[in-house]
Amino acid sequence: MSRLLPKSLIGQLLALVAITLLIAQAINIVLLYRGAQNQKIMEASVSAVGRITGEIERINERGFREPRTRRDGSRRIRRNRPSVTVESAIPVGQQRLPTIEDRAIRAFDNMGIDVLAVEVSRVDSLPSNMTNSVIGLGRERQRLRAIGYRGAANAINGYVIMSAQIADGQWLNIASAVRDRNPRLIRTLLFQTAVIYVILLIPLIWLGRYISRPLKALTKGAQNFKPGTSEPIKESGPPDTKQLIAAFNEMNGRVGAMLDEKDVMLGAIGHDLRTPLAALRVRVESVDDDNERERMIAGIDDMDRTLDDILSLARLGRSDETAEKTDISALIETVADEYSDMGAKVSFTRSERIIANIRATLIRRALRNLIGNAVNYGKQAAISVEKTGDKLVIYVDDKGPGIPEDQIDAMFEPFARAEISRNRATGGSGLGLTLARAIVRDHGGDVILKNRPEGGLRASLILNLD
Repeated sequence: MSRLLPKSLIGQLLALVAITLLIAQAINIVLLYRGAQNQKIMEASVSAVGRITGEIERINERGFREPRTRRDGSRRIRRNRPSVTVESAIPVGQQRLPTIEDRAIRAFDNMGIDVLAVEVSRVDSLPSNMTNSVIGLGRERQRLRAIGYRGAANAINGYVIMSAQIADGQWLNIASAVRDRNPRLIRTLLFQTAVIYVILLIPLIWLGRYISRPLKALTKGAQNFKPGTSEPIKESGPPDTKQLIAAFNEMNGRVGAMLDEKDVMLGAIGHDLRTPLAALRVRVESVDDDNERERMIAGIDDMDRTLDDILSLARLGRSDETAEKTDISALIETVADEYSDMGAKVSFTRSERIIANIRATLIRRALRNLIGNAVNYGKQAAISVEKTGDKLVIYVDDKGPGIPEDQIDAMFEPFARAEISRNRATGGSGLGLTLARAIVRDHGGDVILKNRPEGGLRASLILNLD
């Protein structure tokens, strides 16, 4: 069901109003239909009461007379007049209409007509014993013709049979045709529903667009949000939406100010730490013991690289480098050759030319971190590239021991290392994977680690090509 619902705010709003209106109109149509049915039966019963009243008054004035006989000895048939029987024309057990019966009794009382009992029932077809005591068959057509209407009369939709017992115990029975007027009613209701939809939904469409346009602009601004560099979004729409956009713009300004302060602080930290490190290295050069001097220099270089990783991670997203179209295969080949020249086992078979819009310096650094981990922990790195649709995946496979499944996610945490000894010979500071994932995610991609079935670890660097 949720798949059929619109995804946009205006679509869901219109769908909700349309469904609600449809349900309300359906209930209204059902109620009016039932009311029309009752009204038709009531009209037929009123006609029956009138005809029985006239017959009773005639009997009271002239007395009961048997139908006259023709010359051939047969009795004349009295058409459209109540039949007189010893018993009611409504059989025992047939469903009756108590409400109509009560109203008929009250009507007879109001007109001063004395009846002992009244029975009323509705049937779909006319019983054979009532064929000569039925009213309403031709009256409608005659009335329409009298006013010049040549259309067909309303169809007959059953009959109301009324039997009234008079003072001498006999029953007067009459059938009244029930005319079907529902087609006109339903057409009117459908037309009314269409008019209501047009009158109601057109303003809602305008209101929905009035609300959704600034929200779409806000959504686009949030998706393209670059702290401190995003342009303020124009405030438009209803007051609540304007306040939301204004709050977003203020947040953007505060975040930019905080990042500016952070950059100033990082610059100061980098300067204050690198200056003494440089001075310390100069002093170390004067150490006579070659082994001790090399160890000191290596320690200073490690500190300098760690500081560089920390500053790079902290400044990510504020790089001055702009994205440019870059040949990914050529970039990978350059990094692989760097490691091969240093004696590392790194293999890469150049594939077709694949162009992506990236910041090459940052992606190169992320790729170096992944290859460096593969070389340090898995002794070698096999690089391959796969293009699927708008995605580009760079695989870096090694033949190391892999990582326990429950520790893979933790490897992306800052300063986390699979080798816990902190030995520089087997790894770096623990920021390589963190920095690599942060760089790639800043490009809209991701870095995923997965153990290979044949052994070793696979690092997947995923980039968007659009």
